[in-house]
Amino acid sequence: MNRRLVSTLPGLVLAASMLLASSASGATLAGDYQFQGTRASSGPGPALSDVGTGTTTFQTDTVMGASRQVLSFPLHSGVQMTPSVGTGNVPYSVVTTFRFDNVGVSGDAYRRILDSSNATADSGFYVLQGAATYFPEVIDQVTSPSVVFGVNVYATVAVTSAPPSPSKIYVNGIEVLNANETLPVVADTLRFFKDNTTVGEESGGAVSCIRVFKGALTGDEVSKIGASPTCTAPPSPPSPPSSTPVKKKCKKHKKHRAAEAKKCKKKVKK
Repeated sequence: MNRRLVSTLPGLVLAASMLLASSASGATLAGDYQFQGTRASSGPGPALSDVGTGTTTFQTDTVMGASRQVLSFPLHSGVQMTPSVGTGNVPYSVVTTFRFDNVGVSGDAYRRILDSSNATADSGFYVLQGAATYFPEVIDQVTSPSVVFGVNVYATVAVTSAPPSPSKIYVNGIEVLNANETLPVVADTLRFFKDNTTVGEESGGAVSCIRVFKGALTGDEVSKIGASPTCTAPPSPPSPPSSTPVKKKCKKHKKHRAAEAKKCKKKVKK
C-alpha cells in the first residue's frame, strides 16, 4: 500500500504536552481483559472474540519480570471487542501490554496495534520498524521520533482519542506520539492486532492485558500505569497515621527526698 510522508514530533513538544495534562479524566472502564484462562472481562464489557485465520491460545510467559498467563495470537489473527465504546467520534482510551514476534525491519513494515474501523480502512495505530505510528484519514502520517518497540519485548501501550483533541500514543507511560486527528469507531467495534486486509500488516505475538475506557485518560493517569503486566496503576501507598506529640510530665519526687530534690517549676518569661 502507498503511505504518505512520515513526520516526527520533537521530544520537547511531547514533554510539554504531558506537563499540561490534567490529573483526572473521568474516563470510565468499559472492559478489563486479564486473560487468566478466559477472554471474558473481569468487569463490565463483553467477552473478546477471535478474528483472523488463526486461533488464539492461552500460555504462560514472563511479562516484565513476572510469570503470567497470556493470550497468544498467531500471524494474521487477533481479537475484537463488540460492543465497545460506542459508534462515531466518541472519546475512548485503550491500554494494552503485548509483544510482537516481528516489529518490522525495513520497507513497508507496518504492524497493526488497534483498528477502530471494523476492518474497513487502513487508518489506525501501528508499529513501523520499531516506532509507534498513527496512520490517518486526512493529515500526514505521524511517527514517533525513536524506536520504542523490540522483538518479543512486552510494552504497555496506551492510545487515547478525544475529539476534537489530538490522538495520542504512550509507551510504558511516556507520550511518544501526538497526531492532530481522531479516528471514528465503526460499528461499535475495536479490533486488536489484526489488520483490515487478508494478508495484512500485522504480526503474531502475545497479549497480557487489555483495558478499554469510555473517555480519554490523561497523561498523568497513563504515566501512573507505566509499564504494567496488568495494565493498571499500582495502588497509592497508605497515608502514615497522624501522631500527636505527648507532653512529658514532671516526675513526682518521693517524700523522703523532697527536701533535697529540685521542684518541678514552670519557666517564667523574663
